Amino acid sequence: MQQYIRKALIASIIIMISVSVSSQYRTKRRQFLEGFKIQPKAGVNMFFGDLVSEGRTNYVFGVAAEKELLSYLNARVDINYGSMKGTQINDGATLPYAYFDNSFIQFSLGATFRPLDLTLGLFKQRLFKPYVIAEAGIIQYSATEYWGGAGEEPDGTVWREVSGASPLVSFGGGVNYYWDSHFSVTAEFIASMPFTDQLDGHDEWYIGYGTPGQQTVVTEGNDFFYVATLGITYLFNDSQWRNSPKYNRKAYTKTRSLYRKSRTKYKRPSKRKSKRYKR
Repeated sequence: MQQYIRKALIASIIIMISVSVSSQYRTKRRQFLEGFKIQPKAGVNMFFGDLVSEGRTNYVFGVAAEKELLSYLNARVDINYGSMKGTQINDGATLPYAYFDNSFIQFSLGATFRPLDLTLGLFKQRLFKPYVIAEAGIIQYSATEYWGGAGEEPDGTVWREVSGASPLVSFGGGVNYYWDSHFSVTAEFIASMPFTDQLDGHDEWYIGYGTPGQQTVVTEGNDFFYVATLGITYLFNDSQWRNSPKYNRKAYTKTRSLYRKSRTKYKRPSKRKSKRYKR
């Protein structure tokens, strides 16, 4: 009998520990998801460098995640994948001298700052929320440069192939338009400057190409690019921060109006006159 009691006691202790650990996990998970949001996005990048005078726009896809640190400040992780391209046409020429393409992956850490929430006070029901973005990260690239129709080699001949990684810094801004407490449409515009001049595969010019007196001229400055995206942002759990006291009445009124719109009015069925059955 004592053996069965001992087994039952051990089983009860194990169950209590499991429930306690599970409860703590759910609590921590809920706390982590407070103010946590994720944003899949897509758009275009516009490259500016030594080898580009036109055709500088190409595609980019990405995802960003943010976690609230303060009522007006978020930590941010940003990952982008895309392709760059560009064409160089010399003055007075109609055919390109050279062109390039480049596939890249960018990983950045940073923060977003919401000036309205700081200066005017936090108001969660605000429809438009602009913000400022600052990031630092790394970009991995693989670029190929080709001779054009006005180049020194036949059109389409590979001139250079370059791959590598470089640190970069990014600054920009965005705006959220909320259609409910969890979902919003997001538009962002970010400028990035990597610490390399090889995103277009081009960091040297040649004078007298292919001749015994060929001279190499190193280009000046780093490449840079802009990224413009649209995305859908999903907020997992509401922020832990409360609205500024001056917005309490406004928040109540707005929430109540939304609640009224979402309700369907009960309509009492009309009474139908019953027809007597006649034999």
